[in-house]
Amino acid sequence: MKKKFSINNLSLVRRKWIGVALVSLMPLLIFVYYVYGYYISIWAAVILLALIFLGWTIISEVFSSVSKVHKNSKNTLRELGEYIPSVDDEVNSLDNMMSLLSYKVKAGLEQMKDFNRITGELNKEVSKKVLIFSTILQANDLFSKNSPGKEVVVFLVDHLQQLLESKLCFCCMKENSWGEMKIVSAVSIENEKLEKFISSKKSEIFHMKRTVLIDENNKHNNFSSWPHDLNVINLAAAPIFLKGEVVGLVGVGNDREGWSFVSDDIDVLNLFSKNVGLIWEHEQLSTKIEELEVRDYLTNLYNEKMVIQRLGEEIKRSTVYQRPCGFIVMGINNYDEYQKEFGLIEAEKMLKKMSVIFKGSLRAIDIAGRIGANVFGAILIESNKRQSQEIAKKVEVSLMPVFGDKVQLTFSVAESPINGITAKEIMTFALTNNGVSENK
Repeated sequence: MKKKFSINNLSLVRRKWIGVALVSLMPLLIFVYYVYGYYISIWAAVILLALIFLGWTIISEVFSSVSKVHKNSKNTLRELGEYIPSVDDEVNSLDNMMSLLSYKVKAGLEQMKDFNRITGELNKEVSKKVLIFSTILQANDLFSKNSPGKEVVVFLVDHLQQLLESKLCFCCMKENSWGEMKIVSAVSIENEKLEKFISSKKSEIFHMKRTVLIDENNKHNNFSSWPHDLNVINLAAAPIFLKGEVVGLVGVGNDREGWSFVSDDIDVLNLFSKNVGLIWEHEQLSTKIEELEVRDYLTNLYNEKMVIQRLGEEIKRSTVYQRPCGFIVMGINNYDEYQKEFGLIEAEKMLKKMSVIFKGSLRAIDIAGRIGANVFGAILIESNKRQSQEIAKKVEVSLMPVFGDKVQLTFSVAESPINGITAKEIMTFALTNNGVSENK
């Protein structure tokens, strides 16, 4: 669509020249007309005067626009709190103000760039923090699901290398309170080299008081040889404490020239070392608890460790008094199929019910236990093989009406000293003859 012509649509330069032409050209034409003696009518004079007025109006609008820009620029600078130099000439004043405004705009753009850069760095730091806490939460989740402690530590070490962008990362721990330091996880470093390092620095590791740093800003200290031994330029190693004693070491290293670890790197390393220490402590406590436990958590019968211990005691007693000692094994052959068909909860309910009937079918002096996921065992005091077989038959008769064809049971018996003179020998003989597929 064609635009409608208007003076307001023209630029200031064009409007200025139109105004100058109307103001100067029209009087000049009148003057020439008059000089040559031509008659000028009243209407011609009126039109000429109107054109001159229009010219001055256009010129006035031009100066008014400049004055308006000057005023607005002045107000803007005042709002920005800038000092406005006093200049009598509005044009020069406007030029100064426009230069100042241009400088302010450029400065604002630079500040925006700096702000964007700082925001980007902050976002990067926030993302890193979120990743750190996410890693710790995932490790705790793994540990809460009874994952092995070593598996959780390996998970932490792998993520620690990624978080600190290191060339290598490792973790070594004591096997127990008196054991040697052993490698738990090693990323991008040979086990042989790390073992040699641990062995040669054992005394220094056990006497560490704080995190060791060897980088551009920390070159000369008692641990300056450590990076060379691990074939890196920069190294940070945090001791793992438990009750004031060093029980392990977590370390990261890289080959960046002129580089130093920042405080955030050290905080992350220390955080991971503390989590590894907690995992190690929990593993030690769990091991001690398992050593103290004598009952199976599901059936409340004696566990395998306790059955072996009591069987050994009864074998010794029967040897001294020259009396027999029997042992029976009852296995559930189709336990895996039962669990798949009815589910884990129903399978555990079945084991609990079976354990009650199994123990109730024995004599009061006999000792019942669960020696495998799908295996029960019983120590039969002063019972020979024939008597043990009779008791095994009694147990089977008690169980069949309750479970019927849902379970497939197998029984085997052993007698001391005929089938063995130690608890292990007796149990091995009974399990072998039972033929059950034992699920540990």
